[in-house]
Amino acid sequence: MLRNYLKIAWRNTWKNKLWSFINISSLALGIAACLLIFLFIQDERSFDAFHNKGDRIYRLDEVQSFPGTNTQKVALSMPGMGPALLRDYPEVENFSRYWTRGKHLFIKDDRKILIEETVFVDSSFLEIFDFPLLSGNRQSALKEPNSIVLTKESASKIFSNPNPIGNFIDWEDNTFEVTGILTDVPENSHLQFDALVSMATATSEQPEFDNQFGSNYLNTYLLVKPSTDIKNLESKMPDFLLRCMPPDEDDAGTINDYYKIFFQKLPQVHLASMDIEHDYNNYRKFNGAYLNVFFLIGLLILMIAGVNFMNLITARASHRWKEVGVRKTIGAQKIQMFRQFSVESGMLGVLAFLFGLLIAIICTPLLNRLLDRTLSFTYFLDHPLMLAGALACTISLSFLAGIYPSYYLASFKTVNILKGTSDENNKSIFRSSLVILQFGLAIGMIICTFIVVQQLYYVTNKDIGLNKDHILLVDMNNDANEVFETLKNELKRNNLVKGVTASGQRLGNNFHQWGFKLRTDSVRGLTPSNVNVDYDYLDVYEIKLREGRNFSHERPRDNGYAFIINESFAKELNLENPIGVSAGHSWYPDDSLGTIIGVVQDFNFNSLHYAINTLSLVVHEEWGYDELSLKIDGNNIENAIAEVERIWNNLVPKWPFQYSFLDEHFETLYQSDQQMEAVVKIMALLAILIACMGLFGLAAITTEKRIKEIGIRKVLGASLQNIMIHLSKNFALLIVLAFVIFSPVTYF
Repeated sequence: MLRNYLKIAWRNTWKNKLWSFINISSLALGIAACLLIFLFIQDERSFDAFHNKGDRIYRLDEVQSFPGTNTQKVALSMPGMGPALLRDYPEVENFSRYWTRGKHLFIKDDRKILIEETVFVDSSFLEIFDFPLLSGNRQSALKEPNSIVLTKESASKIFSNPNPIGNFIDWEDNTFEVTGILTDVPENSHLQFDALVSMATATSEQPEFDNQFGSNYLNTYLLVKPSTDIKNLESKMPDFLLRCMPPDEDDAGTINDYYKIFFQKLPQVHLASMDIEHDYNNYRKFNGAYLNVFFLIGLLILMIAGVNFMNLITARASHRWKEVGVRKTIGAQKIQMFRQFSVESGMLGVLAFLFGLLIAIICTPLLNRLLDRTLSFTYFLDHPLMLAGALACTISLSFLAGIYPSYYLASFKTVNILKGTSDENNKSIFRSSLVILQFGLAIGMIICTFIVVQQLYYVTNKDIGLNKDHILLVDMNNDANEVFETLKNELKRNNLVKGVTASGQRLGNNFHQWGFKLRTDSVRGLTPSNVNVDYDYLDVYEIKLREGRNFSHERPRDNGYAFIINESFAKELNLENPIGVSAGHSWYPDDSLGTIIGVVQDFNFNSLHYAINTLSLVVHEEWGYDELSLKIDGNNIENAIAEVERIWNNLVPKWPFQYSFLDEHFETLYQSDQQMEAVVKIMALLAILIACMGLFGLAAITTEKRIKEIGIRKVLGASLQNIMIHLSKNFALLIVLAFVIFSPVTYF
């Protein structure tokens, strides 16, 4: 019997090629979209999932609430916290600190090799985290001072020997022994590094390192024991902070007034860190809330495709009255009618699933280029139950689509069907409702897309209060700082360079926060963001000065004793006229304070996701700079870069010339927003395409059914335009109704 059902189903499918193509392809597009969205969501959720103890690993984060600055979450902690927590709390099984040190030149046989990300970690790091070790001992590789573990790629840059264990390399004034080789760090790890240096190297040079409190500049990861109540452990942290940092007599409050410790579970770090600042790890964050949006989009696309599929199945069934009548005449039962229609719709669903799978496989590389990912369909091969579940859902949807027409057609009296007097009003109302629902969902997606595009346009085009166009950024080291004035003057003499300055930190990143005090208010703890800048910083970045003056080479005390603050900080200080007020960093003696010399307009030195923080700019020439900023000729960018590189190589031959552009750096701050916009745009277009395909199919079925009526109208003189208007007005009315009903719902 099943074979007979399948044979009839295939004949009907082949006989009605246009209808079958529209029905199968529209559902296939919906299935492909859902599979790709699921693949993307799964990839984002896979971050750090390869660590066996991941459910017991937590990052120690802080909520900081300092006077004169916004309350903020930070992923930084103090060097002494890890050892103290292990010592004082039995719930903590182990810990490892993670101290990012950035780019460094390593030397091997007079060759200089730049390692992008060098990190200091405790010896327990490789025991807590399961990064695969190709050679070396996991327990002892990072135990001794001056030990280094390299990734496979880093090792291949430095050594020709595939197994360089026991070899030595030089970094600055130290010689390091290679004690381990790791596989390259997976992309789905929030910890990204090229070389691991033993923390014992730092503790041997700074014996007090393990007892340092007060400065936050590294990450601390805890491995807690099984069944640990993490909330209970968090509740003990106020007492822990008080023991580690008891208040001084002249303190305005206790440490708990400024710090609150919370623990972030390892699998949550990638998706729940968008509001966490001052995280110096070089990893890609993603807004976890967007995954819910993507899931909803996938669900909407599937609903649109499913409604379209059901509508076309139902509409096509209305052409089969006589077939149903004949079957009932020769004794067919309702259950047999149900089986026939269910098998037909189920077969269409299976075909749609197979085509959808093929479309998804073809589109995966395109999605990877669009979203800068490495998604792979092999995930479904590794998890066949996921694919089986998707197929089961498709077949269930298909059977559901076949239930209504089979039940409805079988309910009519055989005599009426054969006479052609069956009533279709109820069926037409049902189909019209499906069309309204289908287009309503599509219209809702279009409105959401418009809102998302407008939001992203706002954040990427808003005047942030500074110039970020044609700003070339070059990484600096000690060699560059030693010749900075010569380098700056040489660059300024070049016609392709319009301005040169330098700073201790890059715009678009969180600035360090240092203590700040006024002579008139030395008790209140102020902690604005601070950045060490060159004298021409305001000019190059075109930051507007509201009050006072700029830094000047002609004034010796401007080096270290002159401060320019932003409007937010001036407002926080609550001074009628801050210009000339004695102030300085918290470590300045009261009799050696500097002076506030200017107030600049508030500018966004970070993503618009964050409020503008209080800010203090200062010139400390002896501290040196990390970033050279050049305003170059926007009409001759390639030649300008070549000229800058030539001058750089002449004056700083030992440090490689590495550059980037500030506007590109700011774009990366909105990467997840841009990806969301791209996905929403594509899915909105897909929703409209599926809805229009369904509408075309319904129109074709309606036209075929009313072919005699059309012929009579043409005989009576109706023009093609009149016939088209007559046939399409009902569909147009349904679309208008969908817009009227769903627009306000979507907006609110």
